[in-house]
Amino acid sequence: MGNIFKLFLCSLIAFALFGFWQYFIKIDCNKILESTYSNSSLNTFEKNKFKDLLSTRYPNFDEMFSQAAIENEIEKNLLAAISFQESQWDPKAKSNMGVRGMMMVTLETAALVGVEKRLNPEQNINGGAKYFSMLQQKNKIGLTEADKLSITLASYNLGPTNIKNIANSINNDVEKVTWSEIKNKLKTVKGSDLNLVDKESYSRGQQAIDYVNRVKEYYLLMSAHDCVAPKDQLIFF
Repeated sequence: MGNIFKLFLCSLIAFALFGFWQYFIKIDCNKILESTYSNSSLNTFEKNKFKDLLSTRYPNFDEMFSQAAIENEIEKNLLAAISFQESQWDPKAKSNMGVRGMMMVTLETAALVGVEKRLNPEQNINGGAKYFSMLQQKNKIGLTEADKLSITLASYNLGPTNIKNIANSINNDVEKVTWSEIKNKLKTVKGSDLNLVDKESYSRGQQAIDYVNRVKEYYLLMSAHDCVAPKDQLIFF
């Protein structure tokens, strides 16, 4: 009888400890979420829009992002953040520049990565992931891994050739070029320099800088919702 009572008491204590552990973990997750939203450079409208679409639109595509992330060895939250910046997870998104879908894939990129239907969300997500993975593997620009990640994101937005040309104008040894140096150069780049169309009073180079910043912010929010501790998150710059 004594052994049965001890076993029951040990089970009860273990259950209680597990409950407390779950409770404190939940508190920590809430703290991460609150801190991330509080420290985000996004404005209130942007944060509320993200939070709304994360609960109403993103779940329809979560499995697609997971699969594409695994197949292309990209962190899922990064892939989802890129897609949100590109299309706000709208599979029918289009632009007047000819890009389409969840990852806003061009016709040239679609042909390169085997996407037949750009408005098919699964094909588009996987195609965008494959292209970003290719950019990461080929990118030699950057002094640190954080530099390389930010520079690869800029390449996804502005084109790898443009970023390579900018890096070469800074230092022929592109492995020593930092994101900060690229960013300073981008501030002076206009669409006409790259045969691209500028929005009035908004340089194409600045668009690329803002693109990288916003992907970072959305990645941090995605990670916070997944309760990923800051120390385990990607470092951009």
